[in-house]
Amino acid sequence: MLAVLAACATVEEHPCRTCDEPREGLLALPPATRPRMALVLSGGSARGFAHVGVIRVLQAQGVEPDIVVGSSAGAIVAVGWASGLNAPQLTEAARALEMSTFADFTLPDLGLPVLGGERGWVRGERLRRWIDQVAGGRPLEALPRRVAVVATDLQSGRPVAFTHGSAGLAVQASAAVPGVFVPPLIGGRPYVDGQVSSPVPVTLARSLGAEVVIAVDATFPPEHAEIAHTVGVLSQAFTIATQRVKMHELAQADLVITPQIRTASQLGLADREWLMRAGEHAAQEALPRLRGLLSPGYRP
Repeated sequence: MLAVLAACATVEEHPCRTCDEPREGLLALPPATRPRMALVLSGGSARGFAHVGVIRVLQAQGVEPDIVVGSSAGAIVAVGWASGLNAPQLTEAARALEMSTFADFTLPDLGLPVLGGERGWVRGERLRRWIDQVAGGRPLEALPRRVAVVATDLQSGRPVAFTHGSAGLAVQASAAVPGVFVPPLIGGRPYVDGQVSSPVPVTLARSLGAEVVIAVDATFPPEHAEIAHTVGVLSQAFTIATQRVKMHELAQADLVITPQIRTASQLGLADREWLMRAGEHAAQEALPRLRGLLSPGYRP
């Protein structure tokens, strides 16, 4: 999956040993001197590399959202940015990524009692340790930028915005693709990919105090699907199921940035450069509309 923070694997590991389990809660926002702005980053697997390109443009323009909210792949980028990595550091991290950094495979439970196993093929524990390392062992509420990580409660189906506690465990839950990653337990309940219930979490951003919302949609559009095989059919069914939720969320955003990623093939690490450029190009095209949203006193 998209873990753009691989460059941090070269520094000393900082597991979040003292962090509480992730939990919901209000964000500690500074007194408002202007409308509060949120940057919302969607899911999209490797397509999430495009988020890095969007951040490059926003940062170059001096745009500093008060809140960043991420779901699935977007949660990884959101926590990286919230932890203090700037756009060039995020870019270098994306370029340094190796799949082996977080591929901790396990035997899945295939419904055969004799075999046993877990509820997925990948544990996700390496990703969790990685994120805790990037966060410097700090919980979500202690990061330099206010951030929310969206995951799905597998039992209730409810989208949950984690704002406090372990950054690593929150992202592990948000990126836990059903059937691929083992759903981590938080408060005794299993959590899976945030994209299942909230592909582009605009509503949750509003609930956290955002008055202006910039949403980046890097999700897979159903019309680009390749459905010639079983995996393609299952993937397309998932995309269709979440499409209506996504469109409802996007309708509530003030600005939607949609990188043009026109391909039906499965994307991966080899595509990261042009995916980042796609995000950058889309953000540049959106600049006139973005400037129209900013109040006169917005720029620092």
